[in-house]
Amino acid sequence: MPELPEVETVCLALSRILINSKVISINILRKDLRWKLREKIKSDLEEDTLKKPFRRGKYILIPTFKENILLIHMGMSGQIKIRDNSKHLSKHDHFRMIIETKEKKIYSVIYNDPRRFGFIDLFGKKDFKNHFLLKKIGVEPLGKSFTNEYIQKKIIKRSTCIKNILMDQSIVAGIGNIYASEILYRAKINPLRSANSLNQNDFKYIIKATKYILKKSISVGGTSIRNHLQPDGKLGYFVQKLQVYGKAKHKCFECNNLITSINITGRSTFFCSTCQK
Repeated sequence: MPELPEVETVCLALSRILINSKVISINILRKDLRWKLREKIKSDLEEDTLKKPFRRGKYILIPTFKENILLIHMGMSGQIKIRDNSKHLSKHDHFRMIIETKEKKIYSVIYNDPRRFGFIDLFGKKDFKNHFLLKKIGVEPLGKSFTNEYIQKKIIKRSTCIKNILMDQSIVAGIGNIYASEILYRAKINPLRSANSLNQNDFKYIIKATKYILKKSISVGGTSIRNHLQPDGKLGYFVQKLQVYGKAKHKCFECNNLITSINITGRSTFFCSTCQK
C-alpha cells in the first residue's frame, strides 16, 4: 500500500497542474472499487474548478471552488497517472478526470488500480471532519503535534509493540510497514519493544527518525516496492536507500550483524538484533 511519502509525492505532482484548473469531464469506468463510487461524482465535479491538493494520512484531498473535496485513496495497488491530453485508456483504469489549466493546457488525471482496494469520493467541505475515512485519523508525523507528550498520552499503559503503534492510523497518520521498519532501525529501537517500556529519550529518537525517513523518501519520490510509480510513470528511488526492509540475512550497515526478519501481526518486519534494543 502506498504510504505517506508516496501519497505526498502524488500530491506534489498534482499541485503542478490542478490549482485553478477547470474540470472538463469525468469518466467513471468502473464503480466497484473498495466501496461503490457515487453516481453524483460526475455531475457535481464537472465544470467545477480545483484548488491545491493536500494530503491527510494516506489520502489525497482536492478541494474545489464549489466547496467540495475530491478524496482519492490508492489502496493496495492504486496509481495516479498524469497524461498530456491523452484519450488512451489502459487496463485497470477506473476513473479519468480531464482538466484544463489556467494556461489552457489539457491533462488527463487517471486512477488505475488492478486490485481495486482504493476508493474515490466527493463530499462537502463541511463534512471533512466527519467523513468515515478521515474522522479517526491520528496526528501527522511531519507536523508540530507529533511530540513526546502526544505519544505518551496515546500509549500510556499499552503493552502493544512499538511497531504496531507506529502503524496505527488512529495514532499516527500515514506510516505503514516499510517505513515503520526503517524508522525503528534509525532510532535503534527493537520493533518488539512494548510501547509502555519506552522512555523520553526513546520517544525523542522515534520522532526524529520518523521525520528524517519520511522527508528523505519524499525527496526521492517514495519507494518502488509494490510497483509504486510516480504520476509521470517514473519509479520512486527510496528503495535504493532502504537500510533493513527486505534485507533479511544482509549485513547491517552499522555492525555487520545479519538483519533479522520476523512476522508481527501478519506483516514482515526487519531489524538488527544488535543495534536495536
